Amino acid sequence: MNSELLSVRNLSVAFNDVQVTDKVCFDISCGEIFALMGESGCGKSVSAMAIPRLLPHPSAKIVCGEIILEGKNLLELSSKDMYEIRGKKIGCVFQEPMQALNPVVSIGTQLLEAVRFMPKENRLKRIKELLAKAQFKDPERILKSYPHEMSGGMLQRIVICIALAPKPSLVIADEPTTALDANIQTAVMDILKDMCKSENASMLLITHNAHLAAKYADRIAVMYAGQIAEIGKTSDVFNTPKHPYTKALLKVVPSKGKTLSDLKPIPGSVLSPKDFDNGCRFRFRCEFAKEECKELRIENGELRINDKKHWSSCIL
Repeated sequence: MNSELLSVRNLSVAFNDVQVTDKVCFDISCGEIFALMGESGCGKSVSAMAIPRLLPHPSAKIVCGEIILEGKNLLELSSKDMYEIRGKKIGCVFQEPMQALNPVVSIGTQLLEAVRFMPKENRLKRIKELLAKAQFKDPERILKSYPHEMSGGMLQRIVICIALAPKPSLVIADEPTTALDANIQTAVMDILKDMCKSENASMLLITHNAHLAAKYADRIAVMYAGQIAEIGKTSDVFNTPKHPYTKALLKVVPSKGKTLSDLKPIPGSVLSPKDFDNGCRFRFRCEFAKEECKELRIENGELRINDKKHWSSCIL
């Protein structure tokens, strides 16, 4: 890994005055694949979409925090400045490719729009180069096609090409394989990883799929109820998890050699954001919960150090 590309500090987001994320902090290095992993509704996508400031307005509001990309705090930039950042510096791959593409506009036109900032003579060469990297054998036919003429896997590869076309330094991949058949998920993720590597782009991978995070991410942040529970190298988080939530989450992940009786569901349910307090939000479902868990404070987003470069928010 090289130098730090993105630094998110104390990011808190509210919807209609109800705070849904609390002091989220993480860093992404140049060339790194960093995963935000957790259950649906834990705040992964909200935190990710806050980075390019794509949260719905006016219902969503960034309460506090900093988002530093290549030395600039994106929360201090004007809407015009952010228009220059999106695409050029930050590319996005969403989970529903059919919704991300215009159904009545050809693939070629949509790809060319993504490179409109480039000199005209370089645009077609650039998109054909990306189509080749995305393993399209007949780029001329693809450019003339429309979204309804292509499969889900092909469409997601087109969306990846669009995200990478302006040569961004960061790609946000929000559940990029959720809408795809299981047998092509790995193929699409392999292409996304290889293309990011060849384009020198870092990736923020949003996923609830532990197998996906384990295979592709260099480091992982586990989220629960709007907070970061644990951050560490992928191997450390999966082999020696520190937070009780991470341990419980991994017990419900199916894997080779596990039987149905080996899978242990997490008791209880996630708190509603309206019930969030300053204590550990997992304490109501945690077998190790103590009285002092009610008083947990994550000051300035700082997590407790369990090991060097492996952090968790558990007081134990």
